[in-house]
Amino acid sequence: MIKKSIFSTSFWQLAAKLSFLVFFAGHADGAGAARLAEFGESSMENPFDQAYWGLELASNFPAAKTSQYLSPGQAQPFITYRYCLSTGWMLGAYGGFKGLKRKDGESDLPKNLSILSLGYESLKGWRLYHPLYFFAGGKFSYLLPATAANLPLRRDDQFRAEFSGAWVAMLALKPAGKWLVTARVDRWRGLATTRLEGLETALGVLVNF
Repeated sequence: MIKKSIFSTSFWQLAAKLSFLVFFAGHADGAGAARLAEFGESSMENPFDQAYWGLELASNFPAAKTSQYLSPGQAQPFITYRYCLSTGWMLGAYGGFKGLKRKDGESDLPKNLSILSLGYESLKGWRLYHPLYFFAGGKFSYLLPATAANLPLRRDDQFRAEFSGAWVAMLALKPAGKWLVTARVDRWRGLATTRLEGLETALGVLVNF
């Protein structure tokens, strides 16, 4: 069990480092070409506008040990900003709450666990068949557990604030005009402890202003 824990921690620390590398690689890659070479062999021009603002509706499902004491909560909105580079990278910043609930048997504690999540992501894109695109990459977040998904925050004393890393897969639908529709899956985990870990699914609608 000790060896397994050490391996698990090292894996997620490596995931966080890789998310940093993916992020900076996206910035470095964006300074060059003016076409999305990774979107197929035809060197198709970039179909995306430069920047998008929008909302995602995200649901979270506890994984591994976290599922022993937490269950899925209500879906929560996320404010999302995405910036598209000319080389097929899409960078993002976001803020919102991950909604989870304590399981029955802990009646003396708050029922809801709403985790404020602030962070960035860096995704590389590939063309499937226009207007459908696939993106994959990494995400790095700051997690602040609270008892409710509202402001001002009321901290949940049973869980500590920490950073998290995640692997991300996303489908993006780019219709004509300024709209962008996304479907996203994250596999995330806190990096300081093994208490918070889960799977996040989200649907989003964004627009270029």
